Amino acid sequence: MILFILWSIIPYDATAQQKRIFGKVFNSSNLPMPGVNVQLKGTNIGTFTDPKGFFTLMVPDTKPVVLVASSVGYTSQEVDVTDNNGEVTITLREVETVLSDVVVVGYGTSRKKDLTGSVGSVGLSSIDKTPVFGTSQLLSGRVAGVQVTQTNSQPGASLTVRIRGTNSITSSSDPLYVIDGYAGADITALNPNDIASIDVLKDASATAIYGSRGANGVVIITTRRGSTGKKGVNFDVYTGVQRVANKLDMMNAQQYARFVNEAAPKTNPAYAVPYTDAQIDAMGKGTDWQDELFRSAQISNFNLGFNGGTADAKYYLSMNYFTQDGIIIGSNYKRGTLRFNLDNKISNQLKMGLSSQISYENQLQANVNTTGGSGGGTLLDALLSSPITPVYDSTGAYTFKNGPQPYAIEVGNPVAAANLNSDKNKNTRIFANVFGEWEPVKGLKLRSSFGGEYRNYRNDVFRPSTTYLGAQNNGYAQVVTNNNYNWLNENTITLDKKLGSGHVINAVAGFTYQEFKNASVTSTVTTLSTNNLLTDNLGIGTAADGSSTTRNALASFLGRLNYRLFERYLFTFTFRADGSSRFGVNNKWGYFPSGAIAWRVKDEAFLKNVEAISDLKVRASYGATGNQEIGSYLSQKQYTANSYVLNRARVSGFSPNNLPNPDLVWEATKALDAGFDLAILGGRVQITADYYDKKTTKLLFQVALPSTSGFSTMTQNIGSVQNKGIELAINTINIDQKNIKWSTSFNISANRNKILDLGAVPFQYTGNVSSNLFPGGRNSSILQVGRPIGEFYGYVFDGIWQTQDQINKSGTKQSVKPGDPIYKDLNGDSALDGTFDRTIIGHALPKFTYGFNSSLTVGHFNLFVLIQGVQGVDILNENKIEMENGVPYANKFAYVATDSWRGEGTSNKLPAVWSTYRRSLGVTSDMIENGSYLRFKTITLSYDLPLPRLTPVFKTASIYATAQNLITITDYSGYDPEVNSYSNTSGNYTSLNIDYNPYPNIKTYTVGMKLGF
Repeated sequence: MILFILWSIIPYDATAQQKRIFGKVFNSSNLPMPGVNVQLKGTNIGTFTDPKGFFTLMVPDTKPVVLVASSVGYTSQEVDVTDNNGEVTITLREVETVLSDVVVVGYGTSRKKDLTGSVGSVGLSSIDKTPVFGTSQLLSGRVAGVQVTQTNSQPGASLTVRIRGTNSITSSSDPLYVIDGYAGADITALNPNDIASIDVLKDASATAIYGSRGANGVVIITTRRGSTGKKGVNFDVYTGVQRVANKLDMMNAQQYARFVNEAAPKTNPAYAVPYTDAQIDAMGKGTDWQDELFRSAQISNFNLGFNGGTADAKYYLSMNYFTQDGIIIGSNYKRGTLRFNLDNKISNQLKMGLSSQISYENQLQANVNTTGGSGGGTLLDALLSSPITPVYDSTGAYTFKNGPQPYAIEVGNPVAAANLNSDKNKNTRIFANVFGEWEPVKGLKLRSSFGGEYRNYRNDVFRPSTTYLGAQNNGYAQVVTNNNYNWLNENTITLDKKLGSGHVINAVAGFTYQEFKNASVTSTVTTLSTNNLLTDNLGIGTAADGSSTTRNALASFLGRLNYRLFERYLFTFTFRADGSSRFGVNNKWGYFPSGAIAWRVKDEAFLKNVEAISDLKVRASYGATGNQEIGSYLSQKQYTANSYVLNRARVSGFSPNNLPNPDLVWEATKALDAGFDLAILGGRVQITADYYDKKTTKLLFQVALPSTSGFSTMTQNIGSVQNKGIELAINTINIDQKNIKWSTSFNISANRNKILDLGAVPFQYTGNVSSNLFPGGRNSSILQVGRPIGEFYGYVFDGIWQTQDQINKSGTKQSVKPGDPIYKDLNGDSALDGTFDRTIIGHALPKFTYGFNSSLTVGHFNLFVLIQGVQGVDILNENKIEMENGVPYANKFAYVATDSWRGEGTSNKLPAVWSTYRRSLGVTSDMIENGSYLRFKTITLSYDLPLPRLTPVFKTASIYATAQNLITITDYSGYDPEVNSYSNTSGNYTSLNIDYNPYPNIKTYTVGMKLGF
């Protein structure tokens, strides 16, 4: 390898007879061009033109002599000067750089220069040498206005994606995903190696074509297709190791024993001090439960792709296998995919195509994100468990639970739980979409497609009676099966027509119909007679079964007209009508129009010859979209099964379960966008900026009803929320030489969310917190008119009560003692009241997000760096309740041993170890932490092997090493600031940035290679 590297850098032999070449370089406007690279083809001999466009070059007097002139933003030019002894004149013609790229929009494509809406594209060139574990990861930090959050790093877990903020309170704010034209596709098992392009539609002009599903933005993914000519084979493999990104510093055995000795008499005077000094000295550090639970975990990926074809038939075939062990023992994920895409030209007028994929997933989940204790939160139990308790007892068996009682919180052995309890998911997915396209006359295309997506899911949960969690039910087994499918038929007609001089139209119209069905069966068994059968025989215990089936359908008419006038003035008009079975009989159909205009200023006479500006376009749009992501039967009368005793016999019946709302309609979003696209310095610097203002009305809420109605709530359309913000993206080509190339991309976006209306109420409490921490129920946040979603609401911490005299002089009516925390009495009545003394104490939505990536190529080496960050965001750290104070016999953070209050003047920040006052109140400001961070998300160093010098076997060959999540700069004290213990599902949409030990983030180190044949 060293010999080949040396060979590649040996300088060109300059000892031969030489001759002098001189000349001048002009652009298409006949103006001299400074800084143009002029090089002798096939060598390192070269120079740059001076400020007047002149160059001089000494070259060997051999034949042939060919010069190559190149400059960023211009098409390279080759000139044969073998027999030229005079001045050489070279003319370079400007290319349209990125604005000539084609992006995929709804039901068609467009040149970027012709776009009137706000569309962001993900640059995939650098990703070819970077391992990607899931499709959503490709969006992280790369597109302005798109926030991707890895709240749960469980192997196989999905990410949360938000485009231009949170539009809804009780419905999903997830974007719509479109794969190869199939709307509503599932990206979970999509192989990232199969992706050819990703385009993100952000404003109403771009998303209105998807109507009632476009309000949260649209992500359009196009997979790879075959190519005409020689067959190609690509092989990609990487393997690596993962480790927990951060560990929490907990008490060791000696610190915990001293803590218990101190806390026990204060908690219960009847408790004796449990440990002597001699016992403590002999303990050592004890059990580090995090070390017992965490491990270094392997990750591997293998991908093989084939593509090729003739002028009439092209194919793409790929096979992928991905495996990831979890950093928590007993967790892993395996995924296999097979994709086949085919394009067939039947005749000059008719072509057909197929996109298809089969995938299989096997996931073994760690039991996290729960309330701990009998709820079985494996990671939380590891943090709460006493370091004095060993993993195994004297017989070599697992210790059953934490101890000794009553000096330790009652939780199960987390290592036993991780190894003996199981939670397995199996998914089989089949996707196929076939299309036919007929072009009877040039410019007129009729297209029809039919496709379907099928998913078979099975979840097996087993907890033997030998584990603490399983013992709560004398053994527990559950099987959930789910079969769901959807099918989609789309029919469109497209017209591309030039109407005389300077008039071009592109029009599309169509009809689509999509239907969804989901059927599930759940069988749960407790009180098992044996642990040997796992979930293979559910007849061995006390059973509880249930099943359900849901259906919904969406019928749509759509149309779009693009009109270009003199290639400078661009107009887009879009309309879609959606009919959804989910909504009331009085509002089955919704209508979603939009309009946009753009002006290509660069093509005007006054700017056309301004060399500093390569391109300039300004644009504006306004339109309406919707959100139909609610339950299928909320507008209809529902019934629930009941049983009761009649004449000494149990009988079954049904009763109404809700009050139907025939006027129920989707949430509607109207959005304004204004922006510009600017390219300067020959395309070296490209700037895109946008301002947007979105207002979502008809929010879906459960509205309280009078008890006389027989029901407590009814689903209604009330309320509205606003999102407005700015986005900026800057792409630069900093160096573009033969052996050194450096490009960077930076994006930043700031979104401001505000609740405009909540119907008849000015505020509403919302957001879930752990019922294990706050018995009786609490809320984490408040929805308040004039304020954003996601504001933490609670009491304001104001120090520690130091003495009884201080308490007496304050006049407080609170039942407190020295060592308890002080919380502000905001209304001055000396009492602490949940109505008048709570206020906004934190913000779960960030002030701004940003991303930066750099790609530096030197010779055969490339260094790629991706940085992503979030600023101005807070986190509710629920762990502080149990691991600072509030639960006397749980293990604590190590600093509790030194920083807690132990008498007057000892601490004004951390209460006494025995204090439980904070827990009794609910959410308080001393649980809120700054969650801002800057993360080095990906760092990849790759090397392109010198081909064909090394071997003629490969067309391309590269090796690389990657570190992911290598460095995170943050003030947050938890495992990771990119966190939320509540999943992105119904009922949790306002439970934001709450840390109660979900699966922690990981650092990953991989090495790999890519080969092309």
